[in-house]
Amino acid sequence: MPQQKIYLVGAGIVGWEGVGKKALEVVGKAEVLIGHQRHLDIFPDFKGEKQVLDDLSLMLDFLRNTDKRVVVLGSGDPNFFGVGRFLLRNLPKERIEIFPNVTSVQYAFARIKETWDDAIFVSVHGRGLKGAIDRIVSAEKVAVLTDEKNSPAVIARELLARGADGYEVWLCENLGLPAERFTRTDVKGLAEIVAAPLNIVIFIRTWEPQLTQYPVIGIEDEQFATVK
Repeated sequence: MPQQKIYLVGAGIVGWEGVGKKALEVVGKAEVLIGHQRHLDIFPDFKGEKQVLDDLSLMLDFLRNTDKRVVVLGSGDPNFFGVGRFLLRNLPKERIEIFPNVTSVQYAFARIKETWDDAIFVSVHGRGLKGAIDRIVSAEKVAVLTDEKNSPAVIARELLARGADGYEVWLCENLGLPAERFTRTDVKGLAEIVAAPLNIVIFIRTWEPQLTQYPVIGIEDEQFATVK
């Protein structure tokens, strides 16, 4: 018997209002909704089972064995540094249907009125920092997705240690939420800011840095995302 499809729906910056009609229909027909609590809260009237996404391996076991109609919620475009990568690596692609949305990075660039087609994108979420710093100092414009360990201030201090302070910096916090905030600063200023947990940092080069350490060619082993 063929297994049920898994529907991967990107939650919009402004909640369900940013979700397309077809994706909303898929959510409405689902028996199980999986996602982080802030994404589940977008659908308070959902009548089926809700599962908070805490452990990817537990979610994978459930998806491999369930015959229920499941929707997994991600942020923006789930294939952009999101849960889509994990699902596509570990489940048959023919089981997965994806409904992307506007990414937080797209939204952030629009709000600060900067183009993003010439930017590079780096995630330090759950990853080592050295490779990310190498990429930042090599680029003219960078958007960085951070985490609690590799916070904006930590990244700024690493850049300063390398002599890479020649950037205009935008700290974009709590995008789409009531506490949304955009702070324009520089690398030294960023090093002093305690950022909200949900944030993106955009670096735009304003002058050539006088680096004390230059990027190396290649990628360290720890920079590769792996599934155990």
